[in-house]
Amino acid sequence: MCYLWIKYVIMDAQNRVAAYALCQLFPDLPIQLVVTEPYSSLSFRWKEGESLTKIEDSEEDRRAGFVDWLLNADDSRLKAPSDNKSALDEFQKPYIEENKTLSSAVADPIAERTSHAKEVESLYLRQEEENRKKTQKYKEMLKTRAALPIAGLKNDILQLLKENNVLVVCGETGSGKTTQVPQFILDDMIESGRGGHCNIVCTQPRRIAAISVAERVADERCEPSPGSNGSLVGYQVRLDNARNEKTKLLFCTTGILLRKLVGDKSLTGVSHIIVDEVHERSLLGDFLLIVLKNLIEKQSAHGTPKLKVILMSATVDSDLFSRYFGFCPVITAQGRTHAVTTCFLEDIYESINYHLASDSPASLRYETSTKDMSGPVNNRRGKKNLVLSAWGDDSLLSEDYVNPHYDSSSYQSYSEQTQKNLKRLNEDVIDYDLLEYLVCHVDETCGEGAILIFLPGVVEIYTLLDRLAASYQFGGPSSDWLLPLHSSIASSEQKKVFLNPPNGIRKVIIATNVAETSITIDDVVYVIDCGKHKENRYNPQKKLSSMVEDWISRANAKQRRGRAGRVKPGICFCLYTQHRFEKLMRPYQVPEMLRMPLVELCLQIKLLSLGHIKPFLSKALEPPKEEAMNSAISLLYEVGAIEGDEELTPLGHHLAKLPVDVLIGKMLLYGGIFGCLSPILSISAFLSYKSPFLYPKDEKQNVERAKLALLSDKLDGSSDSNDGDRQSDHLLMMVAYRKWEKILREKGVNAAKQFCNKYFLSSSVMYMIRDMRIQFGTLLADIGFINLPKNYQIGAKKKENLDMWFSNYSQPFNRHSHHSAVVKAILCAGLYPNVAATELGITGVALSRLKHSPATKGHPVWYDGRREVHIHPSSINSSLKAFQHPFIVFLEKVETNKVFLRDTTIISPFSILLFGGLINIQHQSGLVAIDGWLKLTAPAQTAVLCKELRSALHSILKELIKKPENATIVDNEVVKSMIHLLLEEDKPLNS
Repeated sequence: MCYLWIKYVIMDAQNRVAAYALCQLFPDLPIQLVVTEPYSSLSFRWKEGESLTKIEDSEEDRRAGFVDWLLNADDSRLKAPSDNKSALDEFQKPYIEENKTLSSAVADPIAERTSHAKEVESLYLRQEEENRKKTQKYKEMLKTRAALPIAGLKNDILQLLKENNVLVVCGETGSGKTTQVPQFILDDMIESGRGGHCNIVCTQPRRIAAISVAERVADERCEPSPGSNGSLVGYQVRLDNARNEKTKLLFCTTGILLRKLVGDKSLTGVSHIIVDEVHERSLLGDFLLIVLKNLIEKQSAHGTPKLKVILMSATVDSDLFSRYFGFCPVITAQGRTHAVTTCFLEDIYESINYHLASDSPASLRYETSTKDMSGPVNNRRGKKNLVLSAWGDDSLLSEDYVNPHYDSSSYQSYSEQTQKNLKRLNEDVIDYDLLEYLVCHVDETCGEGAILIFLPGVVEIYTLLDRLAASYQFGGPSSDWLLPLHSSIASSEQKKVFLNPPNGIRKVIIATNVAETSITIDDVVYVIDCGKHKENRYNPQKKLSSMVEDWISRANAKQRRGRAGRVKPGICFCLYTQHRFEKLMRPYQVPEMLRMPLVELCLQIKLLSLGHIKPFLSKALEPPKEEAMNSAISLLYEVGAIEGDEELTPLGHHLAKLPVDVLIGKMLLYGGIFGCLSPILSISAFLSYKSPFLYPKDEKQNVERAKLALLSDKLDGSSDSNDGDRQSDHLLMMVAYRKWEKILREKGVNAAKQFCNKYFLSSSVMYMIRDMRIQFGTLLADIGFINLPKNYQIGAKKKENLDMWFSNYSQPFNRHSHHSAVVKAILCAGLYPNVAATELGITGVALSRLKHSPATKGHPVWYDGRREVHIHPSSINSSLKAFQHPFIVFLEKVETNKVFLRDTTIISPFSILLFGGLINIQHQSGLVAIDGWLKLTAPAQTAVLCKELRSALHSILKELIKKPENATIVDNEVVKSMIHLLLEEDKPLNS
């Protein structure tokens, strides 16, 4: 009996503490309505001022007094005092009828407390909403929101959501669907007393959209900025988030939601998922749809609480999504854009009387003909034969200097000059002269309003930006309002595009396709559309992947055009002909799942335990081809990410958590484990982005000399490398970044720019590499592989502080960063099986199967195991005749008239033994075969040791899944042994 009494007293004390905590957390709410007696009466007494201690008491005194009061409570305290009863009844009267069910008993005390907390929060949110509705600012905002086209469909949307688990909402540009639909749901749940149960997640395809939409919605709700106290709106993107425990509407990128699914496959507590811009058909977007469809079907089968899914799209392809989700309802809102006048290229030529110069890069007379295709390929725009022939577009390379798409009958009404321009126009090259002239023309002759220019990539953006900044018209203060907009610039810098410029200055935004959807820049009146974007293409037969510049679809073009008519009638200048728009552009963009590598997607399927890869992907909206799936699965086996019956290995588990290419991810992980992180961060960034070297016209030899000088010259003028280091494009990139970063840090921006000019480096690429190094390093910190400094977020120099931290050679993760042998071995670990060899490195059996040519002009012949390959002319290794070892790793193969290897590094035999493929030891001959075709000469005991070390490394990675904080394992005996082998092999023979 005594035990039961003690247990009762303890439970009573816990309940009193909980009731008191609720009163403190929600002082404005009638807590007494949702807790049972006697705690209801106690709550009322506390509200009425019968406090436990005086306000002026210290926090410690108040805590002690409260605990004493709880422990000394007697039976009389458990009864509601009669003198308070009438007052309590009076206070409760208005609420009694509608809250009868809120205090019903629940068997599970935890569930009861959770339910009570949700109900209390619901009441609090409703009261806050009612208070906000009384403010003048909110009333005005509601009027503005009510004027949007989507507002008239609010009741229909909410009713359809009650009756269905999935709804497709279509809306043209300006309909308001992105900002309003989430608010309709949130407001409805709050007003119906269910706000505490509301948890809406809205995905956006890009981080800038997630951030800007969250800020816009918070502003429309008259709330503080997202994530701050008093705001129900938040956002979360990679490396940045603004949310708290009270966030009810979260905007995030698709990848963030998928990462949440890894930890909680049922999305517990999430009431609604809104997938915005589904028509973009991104890889992760289509993947998410399969996951959500599976989840809804599972919930229906088990009768569990239903997750509501809303798909939001432009009006294209809405029926496709409806069919996929069992013919779910579709609701469509009209756009609210003003009239937009479209000027195609022929109209632009005519109106400004433009003359296309014969020496312009956009003129076919300037372009290389097919006769020159075998010559060197450089990075300069206009040398497009490399990409075109890779995709079977050789016919576009006309030898007679006439635009193959020119039809004279279509342009009879145009001037002779316009017809000449169109006849010799190379449509695949951006005409920067025309762009600059057109921007200045709009600024001089058109009314107020911002100009939004669409270009395919970052380099193109900065090329135009530099030209405009150097012009008379946009120099001085005006240059501050020449604003780049792309996914890689910092969030704080992106926000400037939404601000209004001072009087007399025109805002010019130069953007990639991030400005095409989701984000709204209110003052844009003029759009200039080059008609291009960059997209990743993959050829599974050749295992070739590249970022290709291509024409947009008609649907994309219409989206871009719609950006011009948001506030008043606008003009869209299209830098392509009407013929191309109507006859040559695709109606819709090809879904990423049909043209991109599926490796990272396959890893996510395994991480989420979604079953076998091919059956899962076959459930997609438009399933990928079987050969693409087979290629991805094959690569995962080759890199060691899966084994057996598609089981995720420890390495695969870590790779799945890094949102980067699987080869780059492996390199980053090993860079941290083997203590050479800083060089690998630089190399990974360059490989993920692009080479920093520029190739001005007729300067190829000078560029090659500059590369050698970079490797040879220390900053103080002394020598800085050995011959082995010279045989690596990757080490060259790493050295270029290290020297640039040191000059930037010690001597400033101008000195860094002079350094870039001296060595033919792109300054904009170097800044991008710095950002990507920070991004990659922070990703490793996110999964626990490295630690970040405690104060890295303090002050304006966050980027510089972080990059200096990653570059600090005294850190354990950089202990071997100065050993090029270790860095090259980690390159092999990441890039294998992308390896080629000369005859000296190939087994006799494998060599007999290959068509091989004799060495030409003293240059050895390279093979990739299937065919002859060639080092790309832009590689530092292309002109060498002798190599330190017969093995070379590369990032990618590109085929034109030959198969070229881009970005190469000569690697040692031990690198392949430790990090390559399957080892077959031939004891009698003293040879070791790797993957059945690579031949190494090594003592049998060394080969056996390497096999054992590989197995031990596998165990280390397995342990790191459980304890990633132990990732700094440079002192681990296995790691030390592997590094010792590599350093011994690298020693000169006479030392």
